[in-house]
Amino acid sequence: MSFRILCAIAILALAGCASRQAPSTSDDAAQGSSSNGSSESSFAEPSSLSSDAMVAEEKLKSTEPSVYFEYDKFILSDRYMTTVQAFTDYLRTHPGSNLLIEGNCDERGTIEYNLALGQKRADAVKDAVTALGIRAERIETISNGEEKPRNTIKSEAGYSANRRADLIIR
Repeated sequence: MSFRILCAIAILALAGCASRQAPSTSDDAAQGSSSNGSSESSFAEPSSLSSDAMVAEEKLKSTEPSVYFEYDKFILSDRYMTTVQAFTDYLRTHPGSNLLIEGNCDERGTIEYNLALGQKRADAVKDAVTALGIRAERIETISNGEEKPRNTIKSEAGYSANRRADLIIR
């Protein structure tokens, strides 16, 4: 794993040394100065964008794309903030990408209740991503309720695998 990271850093360093910044045009200057107040940038230097994007991609590859919830809860635990941060970093460095968040529940509860709870779970993750600077327009949330279980074993271990929100880059 550390060899892979060292290789990535070396490649990034070489890529940064070999790249040239194109001369700025009036369109580039206008685009760079028209900030909408969010921390997302619509213009970045090509070399920094590519190195940041590569780091974000590697971070995302090593992150499980789900956050899990306690029974009958939709509060996002602090322990899943690294997952949220990895997806946020990816979205920040890949402005053409969007995020789909699917809220899921275990089979206990009515269909209607589980659909509502799954939506609240997806919305909780969306709120965390937007709090870190990603525009809400880039995030779609849906609830699967109990319809997409990850585990069909009728035990607490099986149920806990189904109480989640899945994050999907599109």
